[in-house]
Amino acid sequence: MKNILLTAGLLFALISVSYGQTYLDSTINSSTKRILFSDPNAFAIGSYGEAHYNQDIVEGTYQNGNMDLHRIIMFMGYKFNKNLQFFTEIEFEHVKEVYVEQAFLNYSINSALNLKGGILLIPMGYVNEFHEPTLFNGVERPGFDKYIIPTTWREMGFGLHGIFKRANLKYQAYMVNGFNSFDGSARLSGSSGLRGGRQKAAKATFRTPAFTGKLTFYGLNGLRLGVSGYYGNTETSMFDGLDRTDNMAIQTADSSRVGIAMTSFNAHYSIKNFDFTAVGNITSISNSDAYNEFTGATLGSQIMGYYTEAAYRIPLNRGEQYPRLIPFVRYENYDTHHAVGDRIAMNDNYNREILTTGIGLHITPGTIVKTDFQWVKTAANAKPTNILNVGFGFWF
Repeated sequence: MKNILLTAGLLFALISVSYGQTYLDSTINSSTKRILFSDPNAFAIGSYGEAHYNQDIVEGTYQNGNMDLHRIIMFMGYKFNKNLQFFTEIEFEHVKEVYVEQAFLNYSINSALNLKGGILLIPMGYVNEFHEPTLFNGVERPGFDKYIIPTTWREMGFGLHGIFKRANLKYQAYMVNGFNSFDGSARLSGSSGLRGGRQKAAKATFRTPAFTGKLTFYGLNGLRLGVSGYYGNTETSMFDGLDRTDNMAIQTADSSRVGIAMTSFNAHYSIKNFDFTAVGNITSISNSDAYNEFTGATLGSQIMGYYTEAAYRIPLNRGEQYPRLIPFVRYENYDTHHAVGDRIAMNDNYNREILTTGIGLHITPGTIVKTDFQWVKTAANAKPTNILNVGFGFWF
């Protein structure tokens, strides 16, 4: 069944027809994009946020629910002159945690060549770049985007982005710091994959660069099709102060890091009021046997995941886009133990399936109320866990 669905997703991506998209960098929020067309010294501010209620439903037992102001983000942008702009996002999570989600300078030469440096979103998949609550269905982001593409994934780096108008291609290409795999203990694991290794520009360890990029094709009406990649070695505290001539110590330090090769595709097709989405990712991890032996972790040698989704937009007022209802259904399968090395056993609890169905009330372009129901199961336990989610989100 897994192979059939993955193949169907790939075929869908190939035969569907890309949503026309502005040449502007997708990681710049729409509320601040306007300063790119403004006079110098222009300033813009915006925000997005979401609140959630999550309730596990287990037959025969009481379960406490959880209510959470999951995140509030403040955007700011400033245009210094006709070429140079600055953008940032400050994130408050769960009321008390503060992060800088993006902070970069953007130098616009022309539509085909723009330079960017600072804290950058890694251009993998879809939700890692387009994660505002009005842009995805369901109360929570897909589980795939938590464990396979560890959203929100951002690192320090610099690179190029732009669009080749005649080819209908948008590109992004960046050099960034890599994951941190070891800082006295293992940062990567079998259950959560690479998620714990995100450095988020917080005194990030950097010795060797990683490279990431994405191509997006939008030349056919209704379709946006993207292919992206990430390649590099992880960072480790073991190399700090290491004698270059100490071969034994170098070999030990090498055991605390892994190589990562990640490839992802995403396809989005809109026809009339229907929206279809397919996203997939495969990650190969080298040196996982040595890493697991040294750290005691159970990191897999291959991580895989995908999801497919269908949604329908129902306008509530004739002739107007908003307000509208958006019923949807999404199936996702992801496995952080898709393959393992010789020294650990495959854990079927890490092979997860989630079926989500729900509805959103999109009141205005920047406000939405959502509810959905999820059935979550693993290859080790076919009996699903049931979860009810309710939430709201805004974006301006």
